Amino acid sequence: MVNAVSKNIYYVSKLGTDTVSIIDGDNLSIIEEVKVGPRPYDIVIDNKNNVYIATDRNNKVTIIDHATKTEKRLYIPNNGHIKVDSISQRIYVSSTEEVHVYSLYDGEELGRINGFIAVDCIDLNSDGSKLFILDIFQNEIKVYDTSSLMLIKKYNKIGMAPNYIFIEDEERYIYISNKSASRGKFTGNIHVVDLESDKISYIEFPLGSSITDLEGNSNYLYAVNNGLNRIDIIDLKKYEVTESIKTTLEEPQKIRISLDKRLLLVTSKDNKGRGALDIIDIEKQIIVNTFKFKENNCNPYDIGVIKEEKILYNSLEENLNENKESAILANKVISTYKEKIIFQQETNELLSEEIIEVEEVIFEKCKVVEESKSRGLIDNKRNYLIFKFEFYIPYYISCINSKKEKIIIKGILNGKQKAVLYIEDNNSLDDLDFIIRSSTQLMITPYIKDRFIIFDASSIITTYIIKEELVFLPDKLKEL
Repeated sequence: MVNAVSKNIYYVSKLGTDTVSIIDGDNLSIIEEVKVGPRPYDIVIDNKNNVYIATDRNNKVTIIDHATKTEKRLYIPNNGHIKVDSISQRIYVSSTEEVHVYSLYDGEELGRINGFIAVDCIDLNSDGSKLFILDIFQNEIKVYDTSSLMLIKKYNKIGMAPNYIFIEDEERYIYISNKSASRGKFTGNIHVVDLESDKISYIEFPLGSSITDLEGNSNYLYAVNNGLNRIDIIDLKKYEVTESIKTTLEEPQKIRISLDKRLLLVTSKDNKGRGALDIIDIEKQIIVNTFKFKENNCNPYDIGVIKEEKILYNSLEENLNENKESAILANKVISTYKEKIIFQQETNELLSEEIIEVEEVIFEKCKVVEESKSRGLIDNKRNYLIFKFEFYIPYYISCINSKKEKIIIKGILNGKQKAVLYIEDNNSLDDLDFIIRSSTQLMITPYIKDRFIIFDASSIITTYIIKEELVFLPDKLKEL
């Protein structure tokens, strides 16, 4: 019998104690306190449950592998604001006047974007192709292509005191929270940018509002209203606040939504720096539980959410004795590594002078160069191995000439990957198999210049470690 159990785990940064609390979401108890350094600001969690914490006073980013509880540190100048693209293995870091791009492999700087005065928020779209940067001094958002780091769009007139960007799931709109310029006299609001039409609208709030953080779910937006000491719920069909929830302590800080979209998590503090984490039921729109931090002056701030899953197996003997299940051998995925690889300015020479038009480019799956494969454990990290290989991706450019005749031009994309993969203690390297998959698409429409067809493409290369394991199927299912 195989049983799966899951629970929410919360990571909460605390500005006053230089620590991050790891909290069991089921019983709201502290699992561990991790010392990360002075003023831990942003918490980012990638798709492998690696937790990134930026501390601005010691120019450090701490990375915690949630599965193994191992830590490593990147010494990178920052002002507390980071974003991570685990597919391309890049981390984007604000240092106030610049945004730097570093490799997560070795911490090497890959590039930088300058020309800012005060960067206070950065964000990526879902596929990591666009980087949004908010300069709170110049009151503008600049959008960059992450492959070239070139500016592709700029938005101004986004409010008097913008401070946070939220990109909704469909990526049609971005929402910008605005603090009030002078509490009590002016009011904060939310500016809305339509990314298709570039039109800017806004959502109004009562006098004295100061909007400092945002989250979203379906047709609703959730705003931290620090000015009125509450969480405001905005109906995006009506563009108005329909409900407000007072937090346990009077100064709400940050808000995050659970992975199943059922709970809102809110940090708050009082004038002595004491802190609380409120759990809000989204459907009922009420606080259903609260965790209070014991320390004075702890100042809880950002929140990260992980869904921890465990598989429970009964013994083989138990299952066979029950005589209600059949055992089969199946491949189990032990670990996965994804990387986005960019192929820029791929060229194919045209051998004839005739005029042609490109119809489409078809990419095959990647093929691994067998003799290039190598693998080995990482020194001092027995649960991690590096798997290196070279690969190529055949492609076919379908063209048509002036006589409507079809012409096929063949080409190859060449690349290599250095995959870092986790294995459990009880796994022998000899028992493991490696599978590589690819998904490739064009980044720009192919064009012809000086008798060459030129295009850019991106490919997501995924490496799986698999292992054969016994799986038990109910006899009734087997009969089907």
